[in-house]
Amino acid sequence: MMEILHYDFMRYALLSAAILGPMCAFLGVFITLRGMSFFSDAISHASLTGIAIAFLMQDYWGFPQDVFWVVFIFNAILSLVMAYFFQRTPLSPDTIIAFSFTGSVALGVMIISHLGKYRLIDGLLFGDIFSNGPRDIFYQLGLALVVLLFILWNMKGLSLMILDNDMAKSQGYQTERLNYAFALLIAATVAVAIKMLGTLLLSALIVIPPAAAKMIARSFQQMLVISAFIGLLGSVTGVLISYAMDTPTGPTIVMVQLASLLLVCLWRRLR
Repeated sequence: MMEILHYDFMRYALLSAAILGPMCAFLGVFITLRGMSFFSDAISHASLTGIAIAFLMQDYWGFPQDVFWVVFIFNAILSLVMAYFFQRTPLSPDTIIAFSFTGSVALGVMIISHLGKYRLIDGLLFGDIFSNGPRDIFYQLGLALVVLLFILWNMKGLSLMILDNDMAKSQGYQTERLNYAFALLIAATVAVAIKMLGTLLLSALIVIPPAAAKMIARSFQQMLVISAFIGLLGSVTGVLISYAMDTPTGPTIVMVQLASLLLVCLWRRLR
């Protein structure tokens, strides 16, 4: 098994899984407990349009070489617009999410169709973690540090907002500002992690580990730790199984994460 570490692409893939797996799972605890799972799913799906816009810019103007920044800016704008609609309009969140991500995906498909880049669809939809390089690892490490610092710095406010948004506001927390910052953090996470699972499957890494952790954790702190551990173990194991069995990496990671959820359900049932 150790011979696989002789390959650069395999080392980068495992390192990427070890960074993004626990990071997405850790952030996913706050996303799922706040009922924002579909929000992150919508941003993930809409990233297809951000990538398509980057391709369009490359074809017509020759830049940017790195699509990450275009995807992040697009995700950030969409996240802020959705957060604004959540707080300032009478529309229900599911309605806002529905028209936001369906409209975005439709635009992305139109652009890709115009450019004739259908061959790239598989990698965009299902991820291509083996294409990671040093620059991707740098972005991932940087984002992991930002996520950790943001969560630790705002832990009490975010925890109160999970329980009751009005209570958090009465305690002096700028809940509207925190909501916008949290939406931007989700946008950045999706933009960085899109290579791992693609636009269709990424939300699984955000939702499944916290769901499994919630069933066995006895406290909020335990849920954070267990979720991060499941995210780490499932992601790295998925990459190794994918390489050994020659299966698509993104779907393999998702199936391993689902298997961990089923094992937790079974263990809880037997106990």
